[in-house]
Amino acid sequence: MDNRPPVDTPLIDKSGTHGGATAELLVRAVETLAELTSAEIAGSYRVLAEAEGPTPLEEAELRLGTGRNADPLLALGLAHVLPHDPPILKASTPVSAVEAALVHKQHELDAQYDIIARAQREVRRIRQLADRQMQDASSHRLAHVLTDSDDIAALSNTIGTAAVDEHLTLETFQYDLPLKASSAQPPTAASMTRGVRHRSIYERAFLSDPVGAEVLERCAAAGEVIRVLPQLPMKMKITDGSQALLALTPTGSSVALHLTSPVAVAALRHYFELLWREARPLTGAPPPSDSARERQRHEIVALMRQGLKDEAIARRLRLTPRTVRRRISEFMDELSAETRFAAGAEAQRRGWFDGSGDE
Repeated sequence: MDNRPPVDTPLIDKSGTHGGATAELLVRAVETLAELTSAEIAGSYRVLAEAEGPTPLEEAELRLGTGRNADPLLALGLAHVLPHDPPILKASTPVSAVEAALVHKQHELDAQYDIIARAQREVRRIRQLADRQMQDASSHRLAHVLTDSDDIAALSNTIGTAAVDEHLTLETFQYDLPLKASSAQPPTAASMTRGVRHRSIYERAFLSDPVGAEVLERCAAAGEVIRVLPQLPMKMKITDGSQALLALTPTGSSVALHLTSPVAVAALRHYFELLWREARPLTGAPPPSDSARERQRHEIVALMRQGLKDEAIARRLRLTPRTVRRRISEFMDELSAETRFAAGAEAQRRGWFDGSGDE
């Protein structure tokens, strides 16, 4: 059993001034070694340095204590083997032991510094690579030129179905093949049920062409709000102010630009609104009489001001939700209002509610 004192206990007191100085030197050396290596290695060194007699190498583990051996001391230069028979394990002097441990620690720190320096350089390279990839991906997301006619047709057919709030269209009378009634892309029932507002501007040439007129009739019957201009500069579709499909050729079938840049899409939407103000509504007799339609409109707006949702308004007026949404879209269009709140404010300004029985 090892009865030697642990590292933090005082050294065996030696008589005389020289013995006291030696003890103090060893204590300070052991404390420094504990900081440079470990408490266990410093303790092993202390046990070996305080040994009264020679320590045979083969008995080192027994002398140093259970679980300890001389390998760490020899590796760090804190002890060395004397070539006796049998070999003897001897502790280095306190000064030599501390210097050897310090050199080893410096090498260790230098190696760690090299690892850190290499890692820092690699981090910069990785960051630069990530930034380039992000820029490339961002550029791809913000603007992408489509040159495959099938891809353009697929996106043109589906861009409106994903709309949540609104879908805007500019449609020129330019086609690679003769226009067919089946070419019409009216709003879907699911889109109208969600309350999506579909607004389109068509060239006047549609009205003078039998098939073109049928296309407009089908789209208007499905709930699309249509206006007409003599000419349009291009074909374009905008969904929810978040993405746009812009034709780069007259027909748009061979080259198109898909934009998701918020800045570019906002600019195109602003351009659409400028054209919308200039365009004329598609003529056609409304289903109800003018007086009935006016009364119905006032009732819908009044209920909107009370905070009722479309379904609740439909139940109160015994209309379908689709009809309510169409009427709301119509008077928002008439008032050039972007939101329902703005429409209500403009209707109030115009005196729609004077004597209308609004509660």
